[in-house]
Amino acid sequence: MKKILTQLLLTLAMLAILTLAGCDDDKGPMQTAGEGTDNAVEATGDALKDAAHTTGSAVKGAAEKTGEFVGDAAKTTGSAVKGAAEKTGEVVGDAVK
Repeated sequence: MKKILTQLLLTLAMLAILTLAGCDDDKGPMQTAGEGTDNAVEATGDALKDAAHTTGSAVKGAAEKTGEFVGDAAKTTGSAVKGAAEKTGEVVGDAVK
């Protein structure tokens, strides 16, 4: 019985040593590369979000300016058509008299 207990304690001691050996804090080249990749992906994502926001703001501003320009052009065209119609009406009225 003492021999079994000794072997069990020896086995447990060996497992403890192997477990502690697996807890090495030194980073290997693959872990360092993986962390670098993670950081690069995160930075790229942040840059894309910023670029999308900036692009969205620029598109919104351009759309507003285009809308204003089209509105002004429509008013100008409407005024010109109205003036031409009035003159045409006057000419037709004078011709009928």
